[in-house]
Amino acid sequence: MIDTSLAFTLSIGFVIFGQLLNASTVLIDKYIVTKTSISRPGVYVFYVGIISGFVLILLPFGVVNSPSPHTVLLSLDIGFVFVASILFLYRALKDANATDVIAWLTAVSALTTFVFSSLFLHEKLPASFPYAMLLFVIGVLLVGHFRFYARSFIQVILAGTLFGLSVVLIKILFSTVSFVDGFFWSRMGNMTAALSLLLLPTIRRHVFQVTKNTTKKTGLLVVANRILGGLAFLFILYAIRLGPVSIVNALSSLQFLFIFLIIFFLGKYMPELYHHEFRSGHVLHKVLSMCFIIAGFLVLFI
Repeated sequence: MIDTSLAFTLSIGFVIFGQLLNASTVLIDKYIVTKTSISRPGVYVFYVGIISGFVLILLPFGVVNSPSPHTVLLSLDIGFVFVASILFLYRALKDANATDVIAWLTAVSALTTFVFSSLFLHEKLPASFPYAMLLFVIGVLLVGHFRFYARSFIQVILAGTLFGLSVVLIKILFSTVSFVDGFFWSRMGNMTAALSLLLLPTIRRHVFQVTKNTTKKTGLLVVANRILGGLAFLFILYAIRLGPVSIVNALSSLQFLFIFLIIFFLGKYMPELYHHEFRSGHVLHKVLSMCFIIAGFLVLFI
């Protein structure tokens, strides 16, 4: 059994690295839904969910146990909530700047995770958590400052709420099954939810059309990005298993910090995609936002 303080430290380390990987996948997601043949968010969500089925390779090794009805139901809940959340996320990314989308997404998901975890998990949080949360929220709201179309704003709110719910559901799942079983059956829930999208005639038609027209290069990019996303998910899953889910999700604010830094250093190589991220008058907002996020991090852990 891992010591509580060590488990907490490991949880923070895993979530920081996981959010760095997540930041990379979000920027690639932005490219895919705006610059490739897979420009329809519903189609991309289908591919993302289907790729979750790679966990089937675990079955021959005998490490996965048969699920109870409770595990099946909870995994399906996780899958449908997750698929709905990334559908709203990709729709928002298609029309808005990545830093703005992630800023609001992390604020909403952190707050809703706190609410859901208090209701369903009765988590005991550090006394400094409310102050750290306030700094996180100020930081992410500052960078977003309502530069959305109303539709994109609503989509981000829905995505953040569903993300918050999904991580709490995952924590509940891991409280009843092993890490391997939780990882496997939650991924199978994602795949089931993605397959259900084919019941919608419009998405089904677009999936078949896009599959025929997608180049090998684009296909490889999607697969590579989902592998990267899968690694990020593994790190964050283990962080959730080891530590309080509210704190783990509050640190999703770091994803914005990493996205900002990646775009700042690499955006010049893809100006047609990211040139709006650093418009005149907005850089100061982003820098101040990072200061609030870092201050929240220090308050929470120091």
